[in-house]
Amino acid sequence: MRFTLTLAAPILAFTAIAAPAMAQDAATDPRCATVRVAIPPELSRWSQRTALAAGTSTRSAPVLVIGRATDLRLTTADRVTVAAAPGRDAEAGSTAGLALFQVARAGTYRVALGEAAWIDVIRAGRALPSTAHGHGPMCSGIRKIVDFRLTPGRYVLQIAGTPAASVPVMIARGAAA
Repeated sequence: MRFTLTLAAPILAFTAIAAPAMAQDAATDPRCATVRVAIPPELSRWSQRTALAAGTSTRSAPVLVIGRATDLRLTTADRVTVAAAPGRDAEAGSTAGLALFQVARAGTYRVALGEAAWIDVIRAGRALPSTAHGHGPMCSGIRKIVDFRLTPGRYVLQIAGTPAASVPVMIARGAAA
């Protein structure tokens, strides 16, 4: 029995390591042609995005509607006045942007991104800790999902550290919230 458990651990580790590679782009990865995408119900409107320009400061930041997906156009990071120091230093030439959102009911809220980027949710000038993070479902176009426990109020979504000019983004109330 000990032998079986020893073999299972490397297999599980391999699966966990291989999973990020499975967050393929449905439009360009041929493996996605035969995959039935399983998007969580709270993110079901992921593919119905509208374009919106991110703000370079909290004064110019647009308001995102919870439950609606957006293609958020970013700008070079050096032009953005951050709401709080990002959790990670931006690389030269990377992009960033700010958006606001309003929470009406306390609960867990998920921030889904279609590109690799650093996410901060900020309230009163302080970045809040995430409660969970992971990858989106295979072939969904969702690259990253980060959860936050939020109370009613206004928040800043700060996106930084990506080379992308535009980032698909959606904030949704978690299903278990």
